[in-house]
Amino acid sequence: MIEVMTEDLLTRLKKGEPKAVSEWYEEYSPRLLSYVNKKISSHKDSEELVQEVFLGCLKHLPLFRGNSSIFTWMCSIARHEISDYYRKRYAKKALKYVPLGEMILQEEIVDAHESAQKVKEVFAQMKDESKELLMQKYVDCKKVSEIGQELGRTTKAIESDLFRARKEFKKLYALTS
Repeated sequence: MIEVMTEDLLTRLKKGEPKAVSEWYEEYSPRLLSYVNKKISSHKDSEELVQEVFLGCLKHLPLFRGNSSIFTWMCSIARHEISDYYRKRYAKKALKYVPLGEMILQEEIVDAHESAQKVKEVFAQMKDESKELLMQKYVDCKKVSEIGQELGRTTKAIESDLFRARKEFKKLYALTS
C-alpha cells in the first residue's frame, strides 16, 4: 500500500503539483532529519542540510528511475550533501591555518557556505601540484619535510613550491572577490 502511495506521490511530484511537494516534505522530512542528525552534530546544520537535500531531489527528480524507494534515493543525495558539508568545513579550517588566510578572513564572513564556495572555486582554478601541496600542508597538517620525503624532493624545494602555491591562491582568491 505504501508503494502505491509513493508511486502516486512520485507521479504528482513529477507533474509539479505544489500540494504533492508539501505532502512529500511532511512525510519524509522527519525521517530524513533523523538520518542526517546521526551524521552531523549540529541540529541547525542538519535542518539546513535537509532543506538542501529536498531542493536537490526536486532538481534531480526527472532522473529518478524508481530502482529504489524514494527514501533510499533521498538518503543517497543526503550522503553527497553531508560529504560537501564536511569538505566545506575542512576548507574553512584550512583558511585559518593558511598564512594568507588572514587576508581572506579580513572580509566579514556573512555566509560560511559562500566562503567555502569561493575557496572551492579557487582550488578548481589552481594548478594540481599547487592545490595538492596546500592540501597536504594545511588540511592534512603535514610537515614540509614529510611532504618532501613523500615526493622525493628537498625541504627547500617544497618550501619554494608552497610559497608559489600560496601566492597563486592569493591571486586567484582576489579575482573571485
